[in-house]
Amino acid sequence: MSVQVAAPAVELKELGGPREKGAAAPSRPAEPGPLPPPGLGLAGAPCPLPAPAGEREAAVAAPGAGCGAERPPVSGCPGLPAAGLPPGAAKVPQASAMKRSDPHHPQHRHRDGGDGGAGREAMVSPDGTVTEAPRTVKKIQFADQKQEFNKRPTKIGRRSLSRSISQSSTDSYSSAASYTDSSDDETSPRDKQQKNSKGSSDFCVKNIKQAEFGRREIEIAEQEMPALMALRKRAQGEKPLAGAKIVGCTHITAQTAVLMETLGALGAQCRWAACNIYSTLNEVAAALAESGFPVFAWKGESEDDFWWCIDRCVNVEGWQPNMILDDGGDLTHWIYKKYPNMFKKIKGIVEESVTGVHRLYQLSKAGKLCVPAMNVNDSVTKQKFDNLYCCRESILDGLKRTTDMMFGGKQVVVCGYGEVGKGCCAALKAMGSIVYVTEIDPICALQACMDGFRLVKLNEVIRQVDIVITCTGNKNVVTREHLDRMKNSCIVCNMGHSNTEIDVASLRTPELTWERVRSQVDHVIWPDGKRIVLLAEGRLLNLSCSTVPTFVLSITATTQALALIELYNAPEGRYKQDVYLLPKKMDEYVASLHLPTFDAHLTELTDEQAKYLGLNKNGPFKPNYYRCWF
Repeated sequence: MSVQVAAPAVELKELGGPREKGAAAPSRPAEPGPLPPPGLGLAGAPCPLPAPAGEREAAVAAPGAGCGAERPPVSGCPGLPAAGLPPGAAKVPQASAMKRSDPHHPQHRHRDGGDGGAGREAMVSPDGTVTEAPRTVKKIQFADQKQEFNKRPTKIGRRSLSRSISQSSTDSYSSAASYTDSSDDETSPRDKQQKNSKGSSDFCVKNIKQAEFGRREIEIAEQEMPALMALRKRAQGEKPLAGAKIVGCTHITAQTAVLMETLGALGAQCRWAACNIYSTLNEVAAALAESGFPVFAWKGESEDDFWWCIDRCVNVEGWQPNMILDDGGDLTHWIYKKYPNMFKKIKGIVEESVTGVHRLYQLSKAGKLCVPAMNVNDSVTKQKFDNLYCCRESILDGLKRTTDMMFGGKQVVVCGYGEVGKGCCAALKAMGSIVYVTEIDPICALQACMDGFRLVKLNEVIRQVDIVITCTGNKNVVTREHLDRMKNSCIVCNMGHSNTEIDVASLRTPELTWERVRSQVDHVIWPDGKRIVLLAEGRLLNLSCSTVPTFVLSITATTQALALIELYNAPEGRYKQDVYLLPKKMDEYVASLHLPTFDAHLTELTDEQAKYLGLNKNGPFKPNYYRCWF
C-alpha cells in the first residue's frame, strides 16, 4: 500500500489486549499478494445502483435436610421388624438418621425407625449378631417448615438458563452461554460507575469485569479471520487510516472486535454502539472497553437505551467523527436528525445492510445525501457470502438453540428469496423440511421455482405451516391477520435486519398473554388457548439467539475495512454526494486474501487468453455490472 498520509495526530498504543507471558500467538495464514493502494481499479466510472411458570424460590434448610421433598418410608433390616411396630410396618426416620450405608463394610449398618422416630442404628456383625449402636440424636430444624416453594419472589433477577451453574464455573463462560445477562444485578449500566484498568470511564457496558472472557473470545475469532489479520500486519506500518475518527454502529461480537482492533492498528480512533438490542456479547464489549475503545452497548437494551448509546458515541466534547460505519442506517439517521452540522467534516459513510442501503438511496434521491456513501451490502463479497452462506448455516443454529425442534417433515414458509432467503431455504430443504417461498420479484420467484420450491402467497399456507421466516427487509410482511390464522405452536421469526417485518406491535394487546419461556423465546397466547412461538421479539434471529460463522464475517469485515480506507484516502472530487459500489478489484482482492486458508491455487491467464477476453491478467475479471450471485 502506497498511500501518503499525514502523521497520526495521536499516539497509537497496542490494541490487541494484554497477553499472558509465554502465550503463543495465533497462527497466521501464508501471506497473499501486496495490498492494492486505495483507488486501485477505479479507472471505470463510479456506478451507483438504482434505488432499490415463574422462577422458583429455593427452600432453605440446614445441612443434611436435602431438598425438602417427601421421603419414602425406610424399613429396617430385611427380616427384622421395626422396633415397636408390627412386621411390615416401618416409620419414616428423622432426617438426621438418613445416612448412606456402605454395603461393603464388614459391619453393615441398617436404619431402624424405632420408637419415637429416634432413628437408632442396628449394627450387624459378620457372625449375624445384631446390636444397637448408641448415638446422640440431633433433630434437624428447617428454616421455614411452611415454606411455599412456588411462591414468586418480590424481586426476580433475570438469570440465564444456561448460567444456572455455580459461579465457580465462570472460567468456562463463552458467547454460546450469553443469551441473556447472567448477572443478578438489575442496575442499568447507565447508572453504574465503571472504570477500566487504565482509569478510563468513557464507555458503558454491562460488566467490565467480564473483559478477560471477552478477550478469549476475540483471540479465538482472530484465528478464523485471516484476511483482517493479514491486512493488520501489512498496513499497520503505513497507517492508512491515521487521523480517521470512525463512529460505528454494528453488531458487537467477537468478529466486530477484530475489525475494530484492526482499524485501530491502521491508525483510526473508534467509538462504537450496537445496531441491535439483543446481539451484543457483553463479555466482548467489556474486553473492548478494557482495551481503551469507547463502547456503549449491552445485551437487552431498551429502545431508549439504544438511542442513548448512539448519542454517547456521537455527542462527545472534543471529538468529531469524520467517517461513519453503519449497519441498518440508525446511526446515520440519528446524526441527520440531531447533529446535521457534523456532516461538514464527515468524509464518507460505509453501510452494510439492505435496510441501511435503502435509506441511503432514499436520501440520495431526495437530494439530502451530503457525503459520499459506499454500498458494501451489494458488494459480491458481502452479498454472496455473508447474506447467503452465513444465513444458510446460522438459521438452523438459531432455531435449534431456541426451540430444540426437529426440521424433518416440518412445513416452512420463507418470505423473500433474496440471498438471505436462498440460504435459509437451502438449509431447511437439506434437513428434510417442506419449504414454501413468497416473493414479489418475478426473477427471484423464478429462481425459487427452478430450485425446487413452491411459490405461494402467504395467505395460502398460513394455516398449515409450522415455521414462518421473514427475510425481505420490508415492513408488515406478517400482519396480525396472518398471526391470528396461524396454527397452534407455529414458530415465527425474522432473518432480516429490521424488526418491522413481523407486526409484533399488534400482539401487545390486553386479550393476548405473553409468556417468556426461554431467553429470546416468547409464547403469545390467544384467549382460546392457541399460542405462537415468537423468537427474539421479531428481531434478527441468528445474531440475537445464536452465533454466526466467523470466517464468513471475516470476508464482510475486510470489505468494510477496505471501503473505509478507500473513502478516507480518496482525493477530493473522486466521489460525489452519491451511493457507490465498492470497486470490483477490491472485491477480488478480499476474496484472494481468504483463499490461502483452503490451500487454493488460482489459475493465471496467458497473455493470449487475456488479450482474447480483453482483460488485464491481474484483474478485475468481471465488470461492475456483472451480478455474480445470479
